[in-house]
Amino acid sequence: MRLRWGAVLGQTLTIAVAVLGLKLDLPIVPLAALVLTTVVSNAALALRLRRAHDVATRTVGLVLAADVFVLSGLLYCSGGPSNPFSVVYLVHVTLAALVLGVRWAGAMVALSAVLYAALFFWHVPVAALDHAHHHGGSSPFSVHLQGMWIAFSVSASLIAYFVARVAGALRAREAELAEAKELAARSEKLASLTTLAAGAAHELGTPLGTIAVASKELERSIRADADEALDDARLIRTEVERCRAIVQRMSAQAGDTMGELPQATTAAEAFRSCLERLGREADASVVVGVTDAAPFACPPEGLVQVLLSLVQNARWAVREAGKGRVVLTSSCTAKRVRLVVEDDGVGITAAALARIGEPFFTTKPTGEGMGLGIFLARTFAERWGGSFEITSREGEGTIATLELPRVEGGPRD
Repeated sequence: MRLRWGAVLGQTLTIAVAVLGLKLDLPIVPLAALVLTTVVSNAALALRLRRAHDVATRTVGLVLAADVFVLSGLLYCSGGPSNPFSVVYLVHVTLAALVLGVRWAGAMVALSAVLYAALFFWHVPVAALDHAHHHGGSSPFSVHLQGMWIAFSVSASLIAYFVARVAGALRAREAELAEAKELAARSEKLASLTTLAAGAAHELGTPLGTIAVASKELERSIRADADEALDDARLIRTEVERCRAIVQRMSAQAGDTMGELPQATTAAEAFRSCLERLGREADASVVVGVTDAAPFACPPEGLVQVLLSLVQNARWAVREAGKGRVVLTSSCTAKRVRLVVEDDGVGITAAALARIGEPFFTTKPTGEGMGLGIFLARTFAERWGGSFEITSREGEGTIATLELPRVEGGPRD
């Protein structure tokens, strides 16, 4: 709109200078009618913008096309192709390219080329601008050259202005994007810290609960039987060591590797470490099936934690079903190792399965889970170039499959 109001002012001044200053014989009424067309259409556009602050791309393109027709009419009444202001076609083409994109710019080029070519056949001649008079004296040719200079200066100024405005808008947008990225990075770090704290609370819950129970038993045993009290004291010490290891591991999680480098291990070793961590919880319901002895490289502590979380979830499902067992199996190919935790417990509903793996989403009753086990398993797999999949049917059990590459490497960003 501001460009078009500026165009109205520029057209009016140009006509006034040509008629009053240069004494050119121009048809005033048709020229004034064309300028008035721009005024009326821009006023209508202003009224529309008051009702709706957003304008469709098609509307802007049609307005620019109408301006090209108006410019062609002005050139038709003032010498046609010999009018030096024919270079103003470039302004509309440039504006279309900047604002509307390639397709509209191409359409504007085609429209301008057709209308400009038509001016060679139909136009109102102006003697001072007609190239046929250039050889008859220096004055008319001088007027034409001066007009070309003025037209060039105006067009170059307009193009530079709008290109600079668009470039400034792009720089501002880039600054906003950079700020948004920085904010997203801070949010991601905060989310990682939150997940870390929640993971620590999740892992510390079991040993701390055991310590609380053992402390009560120890108090009773000291009064009754010193030997039994010794066993409870050893259990408390074991669980305290477990808590200390968990805290150390969490505090070491300064990077994506959870403080670990990949080390050679096997599925059997990972399963054995998982059962050892379970301690008294590793009852007859958890069995190790067929395992492949082929070695592979991964962070062993992180892998054991993932398996421990999956096994605990499976044990809960079996316990809720009142029957069944948890089976740990593995298999290897030349490039991948697959570790499977399968149970025939209560299973997962289709609605819950669609959300499984979201942080803090759990199917367990309140107080029995924080919804981080599956999330951490998937995160671990993705960061080490693997994949995690869980399939289940309600009442038929669940299969959790962790795949990892057998090649040694670092975490993926």
